Amino acid sequence: MRRIIAIAFLATVIGTAASSAGAQATSTVTIPFAFRAGGTLMPAGIYQVQSIDASWFCLSNTDRHESAFALATTTSGSTAPAKKLVFNRYGERYFLSAILDGRGESEKTFSPSKLERSIRAEEASLNNGERVLLAVK
Repeated sequence: MRRIIAIAFLATVIGTAASSAGAQATSTVTIPFAFRAGGTLMPAGIYQVQSIDASWFCLSNTDRHESAFALATTTSGSTAPAKKLVFNRYGERYFLSAILDGRGESEKTFSPSKLERSIRAEEASLNNGERVLLAVK
């Protein structure tokens, strides 16, 4: 009896994972500068941006096989492929700020990290912060 329950549970988990995998949207983007996604410093390079669900994103550097996961605040339940990445720039430091879909219907924003908040406070007195948009292929 326990074996049947374990097999049924395993089948449910595999089925759920397979249906989730089908809903993922992936886009490719070249990011010409190092940046932070959440607390992770990522190098410049070509990235696959994958929407895991409406809130979770995986950014994978295809050259160096490094990945970062980011949790977004979502304005809609869309998992449409990313069309623009928005970065906050402070001097030579970039922080992933938002992902926009191509229809303009969904903006997924990322909460600033403790480091970004600290830098933002320093830069506010100098008025040097700016936003950078990158188009996704």
